[in-house]
Amino acid sequence: MHPPETGPGELSSDSVGQRTISKSFQLTPRQIMAYAAGIADSNPAYFDDLRPEGLIAHPFIAYSFQWNTRFMPQVPVNPRAAPYGVHATTDLRLNRPFKEGDLITSQGRLVSTRQITPGVIELTRFTMTDASGDIVAELDTAGIIRGATLIGENVVLESEPDIPEFTGETGLLWEKEVYISGAAAQIYTECAQIYNPIHTERRVAIAAGLPDIILHGSATQAISLSQIIELSLGGDPGRVRRYIGQLKAMVLMDSRITVRCLGQCSDADGKQIILFDVLNQSGQKAVANGIVVAE
Repeated sequence: MHPPETGPGELSSDSVGQRTISKSFQLTPRQIMAYAAGIADSNPAYFDDLRPEGLIAHPFIAYSFQWNTRFMPQVPVNPRAAPYGVHATTDLRLNRPFKEGDLITSQGRLVSTRQITPGVIELTRFTMTDASGDIVAELDTAGIIRGATLIGENVVLESEPDIPEFTGETGLLWEKEVYISGAAAQIYTECAQIYNPIHTERRVAIAAGLPDIILHGSATQAISLSQIIELSLGGDPGRVRRYIGQLKAMVLMDSRITVRCLGQCSDADGKQIILFDVLNQSGQKAVANGIVVAE
C-alpha cells in the first residue's frame, strides 16, 4: 500500500478564465441591517429606515455576494488543496454605494494564477451590477494555496489596478481599539451569510492547524473600514470608493484589535486617500498596507 498523499500537491492554470456561478440578490433592509449588526456597526445609514434617501449598505456587504457566487461547478474540485487555502488580499472598488432596493448580480472570473514562494496565488475578480447592467462594484480577492506547486507557466489574463499614490506625510493620526467577542465569528457567519467551519467549529479549526477558531478576514477588514468611516469620513459610508488590504495575522475570539490611521492626503481629483493597518491581540498586523479612497 502507498502512504496517503499529504499537502496540497500540484495545481494547474487550466482554470484561468473560467467564471463562477452568477446570482442576483435583492438588497433588502433586513439584509443591510443584518450585515451591519454582524460587525457591531450601528451607523444610522444602515439602520434608520425612515431616512428620506433610504438605507445604504456597508461596503463590505460585497463579500456576502462574493461568497455566495464563488463556486465553479464546471471545474473539478481539488480536495487536497482546500485546507491549505488562505484569503490573502482584497481590492474592493465601488462606483457608488449599495442601496436599499438594489438588485445586485454578482459573478466572478479567475483572472490569474501564479507561483510565489509560499505556494500558488489565485486572483478572482467579481463584478457586481445593478438591474440596469451598470457596474456598482468590482471585488478582487486573492487566495494563496500554501505549499502548492503550479504546473506550467504563470497565467495573468487581467492586470490589477494601480495602487493610489500617497503624497502626504505618514504618522499615527488616530487609533481605535475594538473588542472581538467570543461569539463574533458565529454572529458574522449568520448575519453575513458567509459560512466556513474554521470560523465557527473548534474541531475543524484545530484539525486545520489553527490555534482556535479565527475571525473571518472579511469581518476584520469590514470592522476596520467601519472605524475609518466613523473617524475619518464623518460617518458617511457613501463616500467610500476603494478599499485595499493584505490579510496577514489571525484574529482570535475574545480579543482586541487596534485600527490605526497612518496618514491622509488628497489626490489630484480631490479624493481622500487614507493609509491604515490593523493590529491583532499580539500586536501583529492582521491587515497590512491598507488604503481607503473616498470622495
